[in-house]
Amino acid sequence: MPTPAQTFDFRQEPSAFNSSILFSRESEASYYGADGYLHFAQSGINWLAQSQNCANNPWINVRVTPSVTSEVMAADGTSTANRISETSTKGEHRISRNLNVPLGQPVTVSVYLKAGTRSRVQFSFSNATTYTGGNPTIKFNLATGTFISKSSNLVSCKAVDSGNGWWRLQITAMPDLGIASGFHIYILNDSNNTSYLGSPDKYIYAWGAQMEPGSTMTAYTPTLNAAYIGLRYNYSLAGSAPELMGALIEPEATNLVPFSQQLDEAGWRKQYATIVATGIKSPDGITNGFKIRESSNTSSHYIVPNPTIATDLGNTYTLSAFFKAAERKWAYFNVNGLTIHFDLSTGIIGNKSSVFINSAIERAGNGWLRCSATFIATKSATSTVIGPEISNGQQSYAGNGSSGILVWGVQLEKSEVATSYIRTGAGAATRKADIVKLARPSTEGTFDVFIQRKNGGDWAKQTVADYEVVPSENEIQLISFYDTNEISNAHEETALTLFPEEFVSVGASGTMLTMFDKLYNTQTPNKQWSLQKAINKTSPVYRVEVNAKEVWTGDYTNQYRERSEFYLKNYQMPYDRDVWLSFAIKIEPGAPLTLEPSEFCYIGQFHASEDPGDISSPPVLGLRLDGLDTANVYTCATTENPHTKSPKSVLRGTTQFTRGIWHKNVMRIRFSPTKGQLQWWKDGKELVNIANIGLGYPDATGPYWKFGVYRSPMPEKVVIQYANMEVQHSSSLQSRIANPLLIV
Repeated sequence: MPTPAQTFDFRQEPSAFNSSILFSRESEASYYGADGYLHFAQSGINWLAQSQNCANNPWINVRVTPSVTSEVMAADGTSTANRISETSTKGEHRISRNLNVPLGQPVTVSVYLKAGTRSRVQFSFSNATTYTGGNPTIKFNLATGTFISKSSNLVSCKAVDSGNGWWRLQITAMPDLGIASGFHIYILNDSNNTSYLGSPDKYIYAWGAQMEPGSTMTAYTPTLNAAYIGLRYNYSLAGSAPELMGALIEPEATNLVPFSQQLDEAGWRKQYATIVATGIKSPDGITNGFKIRESSNTSSHYIVPNPTIATDLGNTYTLSAFFKAAERKWAYFNVNGLTIHFDLSTGIIGNKSSVFINSAIERAGNGWLRCSATFIATKSATSTVIGPEISNGQQSYAGNGSSGILVWGVQLEKSEVATSYIRTGAGAATRKADIVKLARPSTEGTFDVFIQRKNGGDWAKQTVADYEVVPSENEIQLISFYDTNEISNAHEETALTLFPEEFVSVGASGTMLTMFDKLYNTQTPNKQWSLQKAINKTSPVYRVEVNAKEVWTGDYTNQYRERSEFYLKNYQMPYDRDVWLSFAIKIEPGAPLTLEPSEFCYIGQFHASEDPGDISSPPVLGLRLDGLDTANVYTCATTENPHTKSPKSVLRGTTQFTRGIWHKNVMRIRFSPTKGQLQWWKDGKELVNIANIGLGYPDATGPYWKFGVYRSPMPEKVVIQYANMEVQHSSSLQSRIANPLLIV
């Protein structure tokens, strides 16, 4: 596997500023922290660790002694100010920091300073070879609040009176020649000299240093052991301990619900319920959750924003709220009269209306769940009711006047999923987009950039500029730059090696799911391993496993079958037209199959749409596994209508699917009982090309596609992975022969 020229690994929180990452966001934004609570990251950036205590590393102290003092208050009113005292030696008396900065981008440094027994300072960038004209510099009198001098190569400078003798000094410069920089704060003597014989009774006060990108000094952001770059490193709270998922780099979003946390405000109408403040901490660990307490009436008990919230007809919205079980264990949303229900004790979604096109439950720590439901707005004003219930779907009941559920942080946003929580006041509030740009390793050549998010990977090929990360609701985990010439054709291998598939069950038999634009149903024995999906792949990657005696419930009347399959629902194939099939397949290592002539193991099939009176017959086209890795393609046909005798299958092609390796397949098929056609390519090479064969039955509608394992009873375990399953009859997939879709 090729070695990357540069990697940004967001699965670890950084301990130092990285000048190759440029970040900005013009608002606060929330994330789950390592402590298991929800936090709100502010918009500021401070590249400096230990921004307040100048006695700590990595501050450099030259002929001065810093100490935290309570003799004066810092600019924020705390006892954290530093007294910077000279030593009794001759030379410069300064505090300094070294830091790499982005080449060709403006950089701003600021610091709070106050006169002590010295009042004159020099504030400058460091490393003269990084700036045309040397170190950009100011000299300033803290007693009079006036500039003594300014160098001509400053982009800008400023002195802000911060009260009680404190001045916030700002200098901005352009590092046009290099990246090694930092800054110096010199104490000057009365002659404005930087080098002189010092005295321990001479000092100034310093506090709150900040270094940030751009030409504007933003609000001060204090730091301790790590720089604050504003990126949100988001943790999953689903397990026994918080687990870092990666960096949240999200698009802009707006929470349309006023008073999203202050549910006791008049903007929330209470129907046969009251809102009660509790002493139970909310997901942020600071504020408290509210209880929706039911009345003693027989009715639905709920709260709802009043007035209803304006929505754009035909647009997709997601409603979410944080819930915690109390006396009642179920909660529900009612959107314009249609409901979805959440089990707060198990974290499972109950009954839901078909209007909800997506739904989810996220564990938010300390017993809190964030429940969400997505729908398409059918009105210009949407009612979003939230309430407790006594069981799944039973929102109307006789209350006891004291029971209820806990709720906090309600959000309605124009989005296909719930994004990070946005707190609001009297009106809607917007989280601005995260903007992240990563410097490429070199200004020469081209790079292929691999991007891995929590839910899958992608490649940006032949980039010639710095890479700007595309915002997403899914955390970024890794971004690597590869030399375009070196990565060559290893894109898929690299993605699969770095991030092996992580599979989870697709759900119970009958679960519906979409692959590309096609809807599939499932037929499984309802084992956790029967049908699984890779949750860390952008490509649709599925794993099928069948063991001895694992029978689909629909086959209970026919115990001589074992299966776990997907079937393409409501998409019958046409006759006498090209049908294209493209997919990747990998058979996992295992024991070879020993089959009798009457036994079979289908791993993909076009199944006939039988007419009344037809006998159940073999697939019109079937792909069978035999032995260790032999794959045979059979076709079947008859002109009898109805057909009452099962036709024989005819072998049309054979190949080997070497176990443990992905093989890319493309088929072009024309279904016809007398003039059928079949072409089959494996890994870019044509295996079969035949025409004028029987391929299908004279049914009223054409066959439909199924894939997975369907077999006679046998002792061997069979495990197969499928990826990028595509079926088309309205357009060609011929391009997939030479350029199959990547598995990422």
